[in-house]
Amino acid sequence: MKHKITAHIECGTDGKYSVYFNENLPFGCFGEGRTADEAKADFIGTFNAFRVDHLERTGENVEAEFDFVYDASAFLQHYKGMLTLSGLSKMTGINKEQLSQYVRGQRHPSPRTQERIKAGVQRFAQELSRAMA
Repeated sequence: MKHKITAHIECGTDGKYSVYFNENLPFGCFGEGRTADEAKADFIGTFNAFRVDHLERTGENVEAEFDFVYDASAFLQHYKGMLTLSGLSKMTGINKEQLSQYVRGQRHPSPRTQERIKAGVQRFAQELSRAMA
């Protein structure tokens, strides 16, 4: 049986990314890196090493499919070169300085603010996909 796992990507105040999951599996793992892609690769490599070790010890093969989900700070940090703070401010209705603090890891958005960011970005993505049809 292949597990569908939500892997959470976070960005710390030091600018490094980490990846983890909360699902109930026979083992846990963690990944980290200077970029989101490095952290994902480290996470997958660590998961596979633990999977092989678990298989050798128990005979149980734990297969997984990952759905990587960014928290708001990691999303903003990862896409900062592609999306401007002014543009994100227009999309979300959130002050540019406040967004900047999230990008720098000085503050973390509340759950309500995370939803505003998510909703604004999703609206933009839907509009973009309709424009390119």
